[in-house]
Amino acid sequence: MFSPVMSQPLTRSLALAAVLAGAMVGCVSAPPPEVITIETPVKTPVPPVQRWLRWSETVSTMSPSQLSDTLEGMAEPGNANQFFYYGLLNQQSDTYDGWVAARDIFRDLQEDEALTRGQRRLAGLLERFNQSRINWFHSRDELRIEHESLQQETAALQEQNTLLEQKIQAITDVEATISTRKEE
Repeated sequence: MFSPVMSQPLTRSLALAAVLAGAMVGCVSAPPPEVITIETPVKTPVPPVQRWLRWSETVSTMSPSQLSDTLEGMAEPGNANQFFYYGLLNQQSDTYDGWVAARDIFRDLQEDEALTRGQRRLAGLLERFNQSRINWFHSRDELRIEHESLQQETAALQEQNTLLEQKIQAITDVEATISTRKEE
């Protein structure tokens, strides 16, 4: 059966094994935590052409009253950024004079060597855009004038046609009268 003497060495062995296992578990530690560095984003300067594009987007959403108020309250532009903004406002005004002013401003900006290549290219695109609007206005105006002229010609021809019909009717009446008299 079971002797108490034999259980002591077994109990001691188990106790020793438990102590050694615990010690080994203590030796194996968790890996050190990763060092996480939080980088604050470095603000890179916005490229000038991107700033101009944002202004263009803002101006394009202005109501006509906001646009006229801004144009009226604006001081004389003094640098390329102010000229660009002034050009955008004039372009958005939807008036012939505004398009001419915008075209001239963008043409000057396109030739300004102090600006970045992107800014000059954008100014060149906007200059051509405004020039095409001016050309469209002229062609539309020429077509309007031609249309009015054709309407006047049509009215004159209709008036001549009416006079000719009246003359033909008068001649027909005279012939009928002559024919009636001959029969009498």
